[in-house]
Amino acid sequence: MIETKNNMITRKTIPMILGCLLVLATIVSCGKGQGSSSENDTVAFAVKKISDTSSFKRSNGEVCQLHVEAELSVPEKFKGTKANAEFVKLFTSTVLEGGDSLDLDKAMKQIVASRLSVNVSDEADASMEEGGSATSKVDIQVKVYPVYNRNGVLSMCFEEIVKKDGVPSVAHTYYNYDVEKCAVIDNGEFLETSINELAQLLRSKLMEQNKVSTPEELNSLGYFDIENLTVSSNFYFTAGGVVWSFKPQELTVDANVEPTIVVPFAELVQFVKEESVINNLM
Repeated sequence: MIETKNNMITRKTIPMILGCLLVLATIVSCGKGQGSSSENDTVAFAVKKISDTSSFKRSNGEVCQLHVEAELSVPEKFKGTKANAEFVKLFTSTVLEGGDSLDLDKAMKQIVASRLSVNVSDEADASMEEGGSATSKVDIQVKVYPVYNRNGVLSMCFEEIVKKDGVPSVAHTYYNYDVEKCAVIDNGEFLETSINELAQLLRSKLMEQNKVSTPEELNSLGYFDIENLTVSSNFYFTAGGVVWSFKPQELTVDANVEPTIVVPFAELVQFVKEESVINNLM
């Protein structure tokens, strides 16, 4: 009887323990999505959203409706304390496209307003009357989010998707920061005397990634002007190296392709300045 009773206790206790562990695991896993922070992160973020709608009538009578929606990850804390005001200002003036005098909220509103403005046709005749129906639509989605956030270095992505009558185009721009020094990280981190050699490495990596051995073979795959490929500041960091990103039709004829070139840290050592923060990541 004692053994049976113990077995019953065990059968009741084990599910309770497993249930507690499951709850704990769920609690621990919360808050690790886009814009959030883990224990190794440099910066913790708050996600803010803003949207607006406008419309205009073209000279041919067609009515176009514009809708802009922005979801922006903005710095909230740095290593557990409130983010430095100087860094927030730098962040706002670069990735959020704001001037020095703009705060975060104003910069966010400006992003939306500028997208509405730039997508109004030159043929615009008048704004759409209230209650009118649109014959075409332009939907713009803007997202700003971290792609690398470790060791005092932050890489942010500015993603913009424009859908005109359902047909999308996508572009990504990257911004990198040395959070400790409150400074932008760009191609100035690389030795000027070696910049041509680095460009050659990028060309070689692009051929390697596409499994070809000559620029002519790249051309046959839809690439062009490879000989003039330069070392831009449109890159971001990963745990293993640096990824250079190129805009649609910058290297390829395909308007829907954004080529990327991945270079491991081990192959970048000779090109990086001695004082560069990049050395801390290698």
